[in-house]
Amino acid sequence: MNQTPAQSPKIAHDRLEHARRTPRERAHRAVRADARPGATPLSRVMLLDLGWPQTGYLIAALHAAGIQTTLLSTGLPDRRGLGRYCEQVRSPPATSPEYARFLREHVARTRPDIIIPLCEPLMEMLWSLDPPPAPVYPPVEPWQRGIVTDRRRLYEFAADSGVPIAPWMTIEGAEGLAQAARRFGYPLVLRGTSGCAGTQVRIVNSLDEAHAAADALKAVSPGAPFAQAFVTGRRQLCGGVFQRGEMLRCFTQMTMESNPPTTGPSIRVRSARDETMEAYTAALMRHLQWSGMACAEYVRDETGQLILLEINVRPWAALEVAERCGAALSRAFAELLSGRPVAARSGHRVGVESLVLEGFLRAHRSGSVWRTFWRLPLRDAYGCLRAIPWGRPWLALHVLRRMYRACDGPSSSA
Repeated sequence: MNQTPAQSPKIAHDRLEHARRTPRERAHRAVRADARPGATPLSRVMLLDLGWPQTGYLIAALHAAGIQTTLLSTGLPDRRGLGRYCEQVRSPPATSPEYARFLREHVARTRPDIIIPLCEPLMEMLWSLDPPPAPVYPPVEPWQRGIVTDRRRLYEFAADSGVPIAPWMTIEGAEGLAQAARRFGYPLVLRGTSGCAGTQVRIVNSLDEAHAAADALKAVSPGAPFAQAFVTGRRQLCGGVFQRGEMLRCFTQMTMESNPPTTGPSIRVRSARDETMEAYTAALMRHLQWSGMACAEYVRDETGQLILLEINVRPWAALEVAERCGAALSRAFAELLSGRPVAARSGHRVGVESLVLEGFLRAHRSGSVWRTFWRLPLRDAYGCLRAIPWGRPWLALHVLRRMYRACDGPSSSA
């Protein structure tokens, strides 16, 4: 059956429970999540990360805003690059049973005003701690968690917010996949209920492929995988900085190349402006009442209609492109946390094609940085050099070191 009701009963129930809370209960929750930027300026934050490249841009902006930062990351510390902007501590994997104890120890040592998780596994881990070792930003209610952690509830929520989605259906019983194939045809999309960077998305072209993909998704998806109609078109994204649902600043992009193709992260994008996409994203975040960085990804179908693919309530991989195009989202995020008013900007440069540096190099690496650059077309080699933030020397040094490691591996077939 198609799961596109006017409003999910579970979402409606959670919202009703929130409305029924007494002022005393709401005040108690506010104390535990006493980290709302704009109300109380912050002086020290702790970021939790899995070694993603976009984190460096956030940390540089926080440092410029006078906010002391401690980074707990699975990535290698870079004391002479990123370490000029923050304290770095190498952490165990987010799935490790030792992570919660490790986190509490470092929170007790550094005493941050807030903790900001920068990826979904760390968000879910923090949300499971009762109580968390320090206030978590952004403060999130159960009904919001349900939407951002379950694709099925996200699509119900998007339909309720007036944002177009591709038809989808649950896979019920032994004939569920065959029914989905008859309804949607091939190619057919199978999705898990969470995941990032396309890790729980499979596109299949036969029933045998569908059964294999469904079995693989069942092993990694928290909920039952579901089927969705495949939409042909170019992926587009609108991301920004939000405060309690209000869009303070945004950036839109069009994916020109991704790795793996179709479902993987963008590695070459073009900046754009699209009022419809911005309006859809503003509506989603307004109804979700989200604070912080977030983005929504769409595909524009053959008729020109934008169709929502997913939302990510965190910094995204191509954030560096937004910085190069003048959107200054990292600065806006730092201003929000520091309690300063976020200055309005007239816009960003449009039509600029740029590489998502680390992802691009991993897709085209040839065993070393020199061999990789030798084999790249001159245009792309120049694009890699332009992607380095030369105006911020310590951040540039950090990016150069990551670039070197990204090229140091076996040749990619992508």
